[in-house]
This record gives sequence, C-alpha cells and structure tokens, in this order.
Amino acid sequence: MRSVTRYPVLIAGWFLVVLSAFHVASAFSAERNPFEAVTFAIPDVWPWAYEVDDGQLHGSLIEVVQRLSEITGISVIPRLRPVRRAIVELRSGSVHFSILFQNPELDIDAINVSQVVRVNILLATMAGSDYPVLLGDLKGKRVAFVRGTYLGEEFKRDTDVVKVPVHVVDQAVDMLSLGRISAILASDHNLYRTLSSRQQSRDTLRFSEHVPGLNGTLYMSRAASRPEAARRFSAAIEQMQADGELHRIFYGKATSANKPATLLFAQ
Repeated sequence: MRSVTRYPVLIAGWFLVVLSAFHVASAFSAERNPFEAVTFAIPDVWPWAYEVDDGQLHGSLIEVVQRLSEITGISVIPRLRPVRRAIVELRSGSVHFSILFQNPELDIDAINVSQVVRVNILLATMAGSDYPVLLGDLKGKRVAFVRGTYLGEEFKRDTDVVKVPVHVVDQAVDMLSLGRISAILASDHNLYRTLSSRQQSRDTLRFSEHVPGLNGTLYMSRAASRPEAARRFSAAIEQMQADGELHRIFYGKATSANKPATLLFAQ
C-alpha cells in the first residue's frame, strides 16, 4: 500500500520542482535580455522634442534618445507627451524612462539614472525694458513659462507673480513683444534656440540667471524598471559627455529649421 501512494507524491514533487525551475529560468532570461525595447516619455516641448508635418520626430531629446539606442544596441520607443503626462506615465510604469528637469519629488518617485545636460534657467525681458530682471522684483507682474515645467523651487512656491503657462517659448516671446507679459522664465537652451528660429539675436532680450545649473536628468520608472538598460544608457551618456556630443546637441547649431508652430501636442 505504501508503494502505491508514494508515486503520486513523488510525481507531484517533481512537477513542483520543474515548475519552479521554469519560473526561475524565465525570470533570469528576462533579466538577462537588456536588448528588449524600452519606452521613453519625451516632453513634447519645442526644441526639446516635437513632431513635424511629415510625422518625423525631431529635437534635442529625440537626438539623445536615438544616440543612446545606437550606442547601446537597445531599441527605444519614444512617445511624445505633455510634460505633466510624461511624469504621470513615468510614475505609473506606463513607460520605462523619461528625461526631465531634476526635482526633489521625482528623485523620490523615480530612479535618477544620470545627468544628461546642465542648463541655466533664465529670466528674460525685452531689451528696452527698465525694470529689474529678478523674480523677487516682479511682484504682481505676468511671467510666462512652459506649462508643466519644473523651473526651481523658488518659482514653484512663488505666489507674488502672475504665472502665465504657454505651450512654447515662441508664444511667450510674441506676448512679451506685445506687452502682454513682463518676463519669460525658461532654460537657456529653449530661449536661445527660439530666438535663433525667429532669426533674432540674443540682444533682443535682457537676461538674468534665475537657477544656475539645473540638470536635465534621465529617470527610470520604479514601477517598470530596466536596470541593465539603465546601466548601459548611463555609460553611453558618459561617453557622449566626454566626446562633447551632448554639448553639440544642446548648444551647437540647430539641425532643424522647423518653427515651434509645427508641434503636435499629444493628449
């Protein structure tokens, strides 16, 4: 009787062992496959990233992501998103990565992988204006900024200025020239590229440095992490930094002459 009941138990035991081994092997295989495609939520803000009339994606962040793919061999799927939605998708795990201005909340909610670029946040007014170019001196005045963009803790907490959200800095420059706003708060990369696209010199505006050295950061989702891909991306970014490639992408001559009006705002 013992020999009869023993075999089903042994078979069941072996089945559990095989099943467990299968799950371990599957997990190990997924962990060891760094070349599986990853998704990026890219802020849909000219000149960082935008879609032109023929459906092609352009912009400095698009170029960075493409180069990361070329260097690492990891396929990348970029998805243009409004800034706030990019953050939501990163937090929820709908995407694996995003490149956003570093801020204390994101450093908690996501994984800070690597610094991609270091920009200065500038406050800009018309060259002929006579008021101080300092946020603290603009109480009650209208200050334009790109909707959803983190521009430092001081501006985030400021309740004295009238904050005017815009889609692109080009729109803000128009408003500034018409006297509808008093100042623009944006990155030097965005302001300089915008003036260049309008064929205007930097002398058109007066600038003051509001936040020196704000990092544009590669973040990885905590809910959909790809640690091996992150390690490879970080090494690629270090290589691009050493070669001067990142500086060329963000501060060299723009590779596209498309105007900000060609932006497609994803919903």
